[in-house]
Amino acid sequence: MKDPEMLDRDGEDGGAPILRICGASKAFGGVQALENVSFEVSQGMILGMIGPNGAGKTTLFNLISGLYPPDAGRIFFNEEEIQRLPTHQRVRMGIARTFQNLALFENMNVLENVMVGQHVRTRCGFWGAIARTTGVRREEAACRENALALLDMVGLVDQALKPSADLPFGWQRLLEIARALASRPRVLLLDEPASGLNALETGRLGDLILAIRNQGITIVLVEHDMSLTMSVSDRIIVLDQGRVLASGTPEEIQTHSAVRTAYLGEHCEQR
Repeated sequence: MKDPEMLDRDGEDGGAPILRICGASKAFGGVQALENVSFEVSQGMILGMIGPNGAGKTTLFNLISGLYPPDAGRIFFNEEEIQRLPTHQRVRMGIARTFQNLALFENMNVLENVMVGQHVRTRCGFWGAIARTTGVRREEAACRENALALLDMVGLVDQALKPSADLPFGWQRLLEIARALASRPRVLLLDEPASGLNALETGRLGDLILAIRNQGITIVLVEHDMSLTMSVSDRIIVLDQGRVLASGTPEEIQTHSAVRTAYLGEHCEQR
């Protein structure tokens, strides 16, 4: 198992890193949410991130996606420093995410929610939308076709015209994934995507995550379902009170005594 202090000096799996976090820290008032967190994510891997509630996992996602600025440290995407860039620019560069608390457009139907996710890749603009030129109509048709393909991928194509608010909670999670994929990300941050899913749906989610990775998309996964995390992750980072406690393969994490006792407990079984 790797020493956390070595994470900023060698890649997680030997490949070129697409995402690097170097000494990231964030405090809210007197609470230190993250302290000197460093790790790398190699192109094409699935990195699982585990730890108890309050360990700093979602805060870290917020730093990477641009919702919060770090108090200290640097964030690199494809070797470009991004911690000062706004969220929309990071999305355009290729970073997309889902949220622990759902953030869908409830006044739109399922298909429209996914089409909105393609906004950063369209060229229409304000006047094009008003003029409704042939090019604009062609682009809109392509967006619709792509959105339907993504809904088919996550198993929701039959729900395309339903209001997003009418979907069961677990299906809304899948809709968020489809919308994030619509922006054509290179890195996808999944924040507890199995929340609200039953065992069968969670198994299908695991297959979906692997299928997304097989398309060349790097994934960082925060998930409390240990069976899912262990089955899909190439490597796992354990956060504890805002610090990196351990990093390793799923097998290494499962046999690490301190991690096993503190975080995995009875849910950790050898695969």
